[in-house]
Amino acid sequence: MKYRYFGTFVPGAEEVVSAMIKESGAGASILRLMSGAAEFELEAEARLPLPYLNNLFRVLYRAQAKPDKAGLEKFLRALPGREADWPAARSGRGRAKSFRVVTSCQNQLTGVSKAAKEALENRLARETGMRVDRSLPDLEFWVLARREGSAYFLKRLTRHQAYDKLLHPGELHPELAYLLCWLAGPAKTVADPFCGYGAIPAQWRSWFGYERLWGFDLNEEALAYAKEKVRPGPGVVLERRDAFTLGEALGPGSLDAIVTDPPWGLYQGVDMPLEEFYSRMLEQFALALKPGGRAVALTAGKRELEAALAKTPALALEARYDILASGKKAGIFVFVRMAAS
Repeated sequence: MKYRYFGTFVPGAEEVVSAMIKESGAGASILRLMSGAAEFELEAEARLPLPYLNNLFRVLYRAQAKPDKAGLEKFLRALPGREADWPAARSGRGRAKSFRVVTSCQNQLTGVSKAAKEALENRLARETGMRVDRSLPDLEFWVLARREGSAYFLKRLTRHQAYDKLLHPGELHPELAYLLCWLAGPAKTVADPFCGYGAIPAQWRSWFGYERLWGFDLNEEALAYAKEKVRPGPGVVLERRDAFTLGEALGPGSLDAIVTDPPWGLYQGVDMPLEEFYSRMLEQFALALKPGGRAVALTAGKRELEAALAKTPALALEARYDILASGKKAGIFVFVRMAAS
């Protein structure tokens, strides 16, 4: 049996997320890859969570539709009479007793006619035995039209958290932090020299193997929060230290991987030109990494980081992904430490 899913993620990370989904096994195959979303199949039910996805949905029905309000409305009106996957709408309810229908067009919540929405609600109520609750439901069903020309009828399996209320300004979303860690590949010794509130060390400790994991930062308030989140223990060290002493502190060639979100010059200022800051940072990366080791860095200062890389021959750019991070254009850079000549 095939199970169809729809997942959303950081826009621009399509190539990376596609590889992650295929790596998950269970006969995974990508059906459609879109900007910030993927439709995919598994031969077994998805094992939650999938930490690189913002949200995961079960696909109940899909069809072509115009990517506007009229196209969304037309798709919605036809749904009650379609041979959708109504058994999947009923399955896995647990203790859920109520639901609501959410409508969206091109990633924006979009109002539709009352009659069309009520017709679908009535069909769902009959199929699932649940009641409609438009304020605080146990489950959500989404009807959305994508700019690529596809419309979906979905059952939401995960609930995206309101990060604007939970995270500090500039703190990485956990899905993005996970993605950065995954790009570093297997590593036994790992450091985040700008660990801030601990998003990257927390993801690495939760999901990836290690022997030693370090997190450094100069912001004592952020570091205290990071220690609460990560909870240092055997093999895990979080301490106040200047990132520009990374190589000297840990020793030359001591790290398999560096994964970090350095200052962009936006949320956190720097006391020198950003290109100079990144040049000094990359010098320390080159010193601390073993030959063949990887460094993964996220920044909106893409031009400055590229200029700094040109001055650091010991590091080679392996990959770059242009993404949207919290609505801002940013880049993920993957560097490899070259062997000494």
